[in-house]
Amino acid sequence: MTLTDWKDLATIVGIVIALLAYLTNSYFQIRNKNIENLKRYFDAHDKLFEPEGFIMSNIKEFEGNSYKRDTSNTEMEKKLNRFLGDVEKIAYLTSHNAVPSTVQVYMFGWFAKKIQPHLTNGERDNIFWELAIHYIEELNKAAADYEKLPNEKREKYLKKNTLAYKKYS
Repeated sequence: MTLTDWKDLATIVGIVIALLAYLTNSYFQIRNKNIENLKRYFDAHDKLFEPEGFIMSNIKEFEGNSYKRDTSNTEMEKKLNRFLGDVEKIAYLTSHNAVPSTVQVYMFGWFAKKIQPHLTNGERDNIFWELAIHYIEELNKAAADYEKLPNEKREKYLKKNTLAYKKYS
């Protein structure tokens, strides 16, 4: 082989190494972005479950299917208002595909099903709550679909995207 052949070979090897480095870096950048987005979602999700927040103030009633909304309870209405504001933050993450729908349905679907029927027409018609209301309604539908799945399909559903799920026997 001549010196030119060796230079050409070295150039090709260098390009292949650079391409591999680029692909590896891209993979880890995407992976880290997904982890950061999940963290953002979990942080926003945690705000929904603050001890004095709307959900935790009504958790027993939601669990017992005995929740009745009292719109004259100004303190609880303030909590609901804060709750809807926090839901909007999650909805923004969702609208930018930051978190897979499987994670959202699993983490918040049950609560969406419990809360959605108690939203008033005024809240549904308020243009400034559209994002939060739409998110809760869509999540409610997705949770209802999830509940209808047999065990095998729920396991497959949970394995999809970023949720690792393993059935322990």
